[in-house]
Amino acid sequence: MRVDLIEFTGKGSANETWRAAHVMIFTKSTRVEMSPDLLEKIEAWPEAKKLEELTYMANTIPSSWEFCDYTFMIRGVTRALTHQLVRARTVSFAQQTMQILDMSQGAGWTYDEDPVIRDRPAAHELYEGAMTAIARAYKALVAMGIRVDAARGVLPTNIHTNIVMKCNLRSLVELIHKRESPRNLGEIARLMIELKRAVTEVHPWAHLFFDRTFDRAARDLDQQIMALDLPIERKRDLCKLVDQMRARS
Repeated sequence: MRVDLIEFTGKGSANETWRAAHVMIFTKSTRVEMSPDLLEKIEAWPEAKKLEELTYMANTIPSSWEFCDYTFMIRGVTRALTHQLVRARTVSFAQQTMQILDMSQGAGWTYDEDPVIRDRPAAHELYEGAMTAIARAYKALVAMGIRVDAARGVLPTNIHTNIVMKCNLRSLVELIHKRESPRNLGEIARLMIELKRAVTEVHPWAHLFFDRTFDRAARDLDQQIMALDLPIERKRDLCKLVDQMRARS
């Protein structure tokens, strides 16, 4: 998996680190003040005052967060992951196609194998055998003249793909909050970590929005629930209640 932030609000400006924050503070401040030089005044604020305002904004109405955009290039992830990812209704996606691309060309396609399978020799052998059979079947179908959009039906869910994702800070925070629960393991959890890393490298202040006080408490509660000696169905029901509390925060 590789995540690159290829575009973001403020990129190329004189102050890439703070430009997006200035715009967010400006759009929030226009509720009580709107003047041509307001943005310039905010830019002149000391850093401590900006951080104080952003901390307040991170724990109140999130509409101003929508003025900060990010575009990610996400490579080497499975279609199983992207099937989960594209459920985010307020995020834009552009994904590598298998409809017109012959996946058997060049080095062919690659796939992911979960450690749960890889670490058990018998399971690993069975999994590898199935993938080899699929690769042969796909190549044979294409060689027979079957259209690639029809032949792709045999390809596995864990085939690797690339996807571009564009969202604003509000949508990104909501996505990460939903997917960083201990119930979301493996690839999707790693992606959430990489998305936060990519953003905070260019906007260090963004951690205020990813790690709000309530969110830290919700994560801790999730972990404590999953550690309880209860049936898994009961644990999931309790974690869903935490999700509902988080959504209202």
